[in-house]
Amino acid sequence: MRPILSATGTYNYKLAKWLDEKLKPLSVYEHTVNDIFRAFENDWFNREHDLNITKFDLIELLRIATKNQLFQFEGNLYEQVDGVAMGSPLGPLMANAFMCKIEKQLETENKLPTFYKRYSHPSINFTMELEENGKLPFLGMNVIRNGCRVDTTVYRKPTDTGLLLHYHSHVDARYKRSLLNTMLNRAFKLSSTWKFFHEECERLKEIFSRLRYPDDLVQSTIRQFIESKINADISPVYTSRKIKDEIKVKEDKPPLVSQQCVVYSFQCSLCDAGYVGYTCRHLHQRIEEHKGSAIGNHLREQHDMEPEDIAQSFRILRKCQNKFDCLIFEMFFIQELKPTLNKQCDSIRAKLFV
Repeated sequence: MRPILSATGTYNYKLAKWLDEKLKPLSVYEHTVNDIFRAFENDWFNREHDLNITKFDLIELLRIATKNQLFQFEGNLYEQVDGVAMGSPLGPLMANAFMCKIEKQLETENKLPTFYKRYSHPSINFTMELEENGKLPFLGMNVIRNGCRVDTTVYRKPTDTGLLLHYHSHVDARYKRSLLNTMLNRAFKLSSTWKFFHEECERLKEIFSRLRYPDDLVQSTIRQFIESKINADISPVYTSRKIKDEIKVKEDKPPLVSQQCVVYSFQCSLCDAGYVGYTCRHLHQRIEEHKGSAIGNHLREQHDMEPEDIAQSFRILRKCQNKFDCLIFEMFFIQELKPTLNKQCDSIRAKLFV
């Protein structure tokens, strides 16, 4: 197991940071950094930094800075017995030194390839992906050929186990919430449609549930993330001229009640009572149904009147593209307007990820 933890504040962090700064100038080898113990050729290390330590001293300092790394997992304390912990300032330097040893040996034996770049270690395999069933994985993204357009979504390797930072790990809480936001941001940027983003959110809920993250933490983080994206100001960078802008065709706009796939509100003309809902059908159909719902009951019980002509009390809050968008905006408008006629079941239904 190789832990990925922040080493800031650990007992050997400052020593590792100091050694890393002092040894960085050795990164002058043709391919990568050279052997760090080259520092004692012509006493370069001591002369460069005005020190007086031996090669043995440097070895001991490196051992102290990289060994006996402790971390906690599921309530148990573990010690890393091999390698350098990811998060230590010396991690990249030691990895480069390890690779350099292999490169130097290959070069000495005249076995270094003519074209050589990093990560040629025997334990690393290179693969080539081909399109299968219209799908092609590329850099953590699944590219989907959909007719004349290309869609994208998050790609996971078949070997992916969903192993991320466990909630009971001995790590500050802010890192756990940051992990949630990072995975959501990745899903948002790689998903070309709201449908793909929603599906990825459902998978993330399952993954973080197995990692013992509280449901309310996951739910609230998802809602806050979506709200921040929905409310973001969007301005076009370039607007092309369209034929319809040049040719003005007089067209009667459909009346409000004929609109469909919308989020709407009802405001009682006699009091402050209100209601927020959505419909993917024509709005006039939903208005007719509301005569027997909480809206109709309110008019009868509070104002002693029959809900006959109530269409003028409705207005459209948002025109949407699909049901998924309707659910999102309905949730936000309920939170913003706090309509008194919405029942608890309406609010729960409106919370998209519950």
